[in-house]
Amino acid sequence: MRIPEYGWNQKPEIIPIILCLLIIMFLCVSGCVRPDTGFTVRPESFRKPPDVYANESTSGVTMAVGDTMLVSYPWTPEDGRYWRVSATEGLFVTGDRYTPFPPGIPVEISGTREWMVRATSPGVQTFIGTLRPRTTSWNQETIQQKITVTVLAEKNKST
Repeated sequence: MRIPEYGWNQKPEIIPIILCLLIIMFLCVSGCVRPDTGFTVRPESFRKPPDVYANESTSGVTMAVGDTMLVSYPWTPEDGRYWRVSATEGLFVTGDRYTPFPPGIPVEISGTREWMVRATSPGVQTFIGTLRPRTTSWNQETIQQKITVTVLAEKNKST
């Protein structure tokens, strides 16, 4: 039986493998590859109760500059769709989170996706949430929710 030997011009196959593993490790440590991509989870945004609550049946709200609004839409991440939100310049999304329903409840929707939104400048602003399929799926539709937000310069002091 003959044993293969490495010559001076032959390189073992282990070097490219180690090099690839080092590159992958560098990307993971540097933050280029993250497991929570697409989520901006900021728990501190949800510590104080919001001034306004909004859900899928809300089409318009009135807020003052500095007020916060909690937008809550139903979501089942397992169905392959995701929420994408946008807001005009007078609104700022300070955080978002997924809140699952308790296990064992027989419901179609497994939880809610929530965003905390702060009013930053007066005027008529818009918050739009779009539920999209991850791939081009023939059996999943795109759903869009729109909230028109009237932001006042100061709070209404008559109570």
